[in-house]
Amino acid sequence: MKKKTAFALGVAAGAAGVIYAKKQLGKEENQRIKYDVQNTAIQGLLKGISTVLPDVPREDVVTYGSEGFMEGHSVLIDKAAKGAKWKLGFAKVSVLPEDVGIGEYYIGGYLSMPPNIAEGVLDDQVFRCICLDDGSGRGAAVFGVLDCVGISGSDVRAIRGLLKGFAAENNIVSINISATHSHSCIDTQGLWGNLGKAFKENVRGVLKGQTEGFVSGRNEKFMNELHEKAAETIKTAFYDMKAGTLYRATADASHLVRDKRPPNVTVDEITTLHFVPDDKEAKGTRVAFLAAHPVSFGDKNKTVSADFPYYICEGFENMGDNGLYFQGPQAAVATSRGSVVPAGTPFPENIIEYGHAIARYCAELDKSQYEKVEPILNVRTTEVFLPISNYLFFVLAKLQVVNNLAVRVGKKKSDLRFITEIGYVELGKNMRFALMPGEVMPEIFEGGAYQADKAYNHYDWNYPALKDVVEGTLFGIGLCNDSIGYVVPDNDFGSVTAPLHYEESVSTGEKTASTLVKAFINLVENAQELKKA
Repeated sequence: MKKKTAFALGVAAGAAGVIYAKKQLGKEENQRIKYDVQNTAIQGLLKGISTVLPDVPREDVVTYGSEGFMEGHSVLIDKAAKGAKWKLGFAKVSVLPEDVGIGEYYIGGYLSMPPNIAEGVLDDQVFRCICLDDGSGRGAAVFGVLDCVGISGSDVRAIRGLLKGFAAENNIVSINISATHSHSCIDTQGLWGNLGKAFKENVRGVLKGQTEGFVSGRNEKFMNELHEKAAETIKTAFYDMKAGTLYRATADASHLVRDKRPPNVTVDEITTLHFVPDDKEAKGTRVAFLAAHPVSFGDKNKTVSADFPYYICEGFENMGDNGLYFQGPQAAVATSRGSVVPAGTPFPENIIEYGHAIARYCAELDKSQYEKVEPILNVRTTEVFLPISNYLFFVLAKLQVVNNLAVRVGKKKSDLRFITEIGYVELGKNMRFALMPGEVMPEIFEGGAYQADKAYNHYDWNYPALKDVVEGTLFGIGLCNDSIGYVVPDNDFGSVTAPLHYEESVSTGEKTASTLVKAFINLVENAQELKKA
């Protein structure tokens, strides 16, 4: 069948689905059925398009070799090595190109027609990282965070690739990079460029055998420089490592956040780490973990800003310390500023004050709220082969708009799986982290997910809260080592046209949550077995 004919048939099939949906809408009285019919029509249209779209050559799952993946420590411990001390190094770098406002750099975070091209800069777009070692001799781990809306696993692996020899020579066993999820930084994913132009030119490019140079919201020169800057900064953090003491504290954060989607669960705590070097002349390092969307600038914004995460870090720096901020399971969670920002504070000063207030809140906690963290660091990571049922992701992947890692698992054009990662980290005796690749609904971490009587699909969510899977206190780092969209409990995964179900439109599918939760449970169990070995 000729490609033009196949494409026409695919579009026709989608159009027929839309006509069918309109007829059905007039007959159905039940709102949920109406939404489901609409969703079926939308997915049918996307399926029709994705079926006839050409694709670049992709590796088969049988021959896939996990290039760039790092599994972490091969030996895990449950007590500190004799005489061990923490060693921590910090480094940061601006990734902003010099020609912002002149070059073509799209703002990532909001779909806009025409797309938003950066015209100015409020603060900065920064990559920050720490290199951490517990003194046990089993190897150091890197935890980096980039001011951006999201970064793909392919980009994380490209950065690891630049460090392959360095990591091997210096016993760095794990490199993890997450996103702050700021919606006002330069696009690092590709979703917020000229999609019409991408559709037109990328299809032609694939048919001609093109393998690079596709139209996307990603500026490839910017991304290549970002990879190089991040790799060099990780090296700097390694060389900056100093011995010292690590402290942690957790405090109430219910006044700082609010949920926009039922069942209205938030991570109501903010956690902070404070590393104090033995060298009194050296800078300390403070880290904040909070789950809330940095979406202060709106969908018409053309100014680059890292939003409140930048000002949390700046607040720590104003105190004489290095600063990092890690995003948590924030899904539909927004900021709540009323209790910390004076009424009437104009924009963007209100954003600046919110970030500074969080930094002060962490630093001014009573000393009794801080406790020492024993020098125990265990890191384990596993790959997850993620099924895709949202055909939007097939379209975006085949159009080369996004560069998420995907492999073939069959002969059909739809037989693709995204390869992503999840991680499990133990810090000290009772501090645990889940490194998750998307925007996770907090109820998956905290509990409180809808059960059959209230869930969209009317069946139970039969999985434990992730915090109940571990021994100790669990913290989440979202958009870590990949960005795959929203992670919604399977039983409440509804139609993209239903009220309060926007997140489903930017999710790989209704099995994403259960797939990741099962993988995390297995990862934790595997970690416990390794301790016994």
